[in-house]
Amino acid sequence: MHGMVDEKQRKFKIRIRPSKRNYIGLFFSLVGFLLILLCLVGSRTGSSKGLHFARLTERPAGPLTIYVGWQGYCVEQSSDVECRTDDGVMMMPFDVNIAEKFNETFPHLFADPVEQDPDLNPDAQPNPPHNPKIYAGSILCLLSGGAATVVGLAWWIYYPQFQDKNYSRGFLAWMAAVLSLLLVAQSAIMYQNGVEQLNLVYPHLEAVQGPNLALVGVAFACFVIAGYTYLHGLFKTSDEEAALGDGYNPL
Repeated sequence: MHGMVDEKQRKFKIRIRPSKRNYIGLFFSLVGFLLILLCLVGSRTGSSKGLHFARLTERPAGPLTIYVGWQGYCVEQSSDVECRTDDGVMMMPFDVNIAEKFNETFPHLFADPVEQDPDLNPDAQPNPPHNPKIYAGSILCLLSGGAATVVGLAWWIYYPQFQDKNYSRGFLAWMAAVLSLLLVAQSAIMYQNGVEQLNLVYPHLEAVQGPNLALVGVAFACFVIAGYTYLHGLFKTSDEEAALGDGYNPL
């Protein structure tokens, strides 16, 4: 008799059906994950040279262009593109690191440097080279964003067996948002200041920021939206609305 009661309780246990809010969160967490992944693989092959954080060209305009990403760089010269995976390009100060890395190969770009007065240009003060740990942050961001996507997908496909009652998908998405915000701040400091200093110091090159910084910013926005939509049930002021409102309909 007791076994029959337990069986009935299992049979009539309420299951929450995923709604469009879960699908919205799933979409944005996946987009954020892919954007961070694109930033990591950018400028490591010829087909991905357009995904870069900084671009260096000759001044006046010439056939040489250098694309710099997080984990590598591409050199385009007379329509020939050569790319290398090199985590050494992710060092600060960016302008000093780039000058040291490419001065031997392309000395004409770094000829006739203009001396900067640290009193007038505080960013020109010498700083010891250091790794800003962007790579580690991006990997953690990928793990958090990927886990949020997987949990949201699992709830969509296996909701009769898997419910995610603790809203782990939402908290994982917001963890990815925090990490991507740190990546935005670190990348902005590294590349914006570095590009500005390269243009001030070296008259024979022109440095321009690439599109990847914007991609990291969009990834941050995607993870914020994903976290909010995943956690929609927690923001309801009424238990009834939380159970029966849009996105949380029991079977």
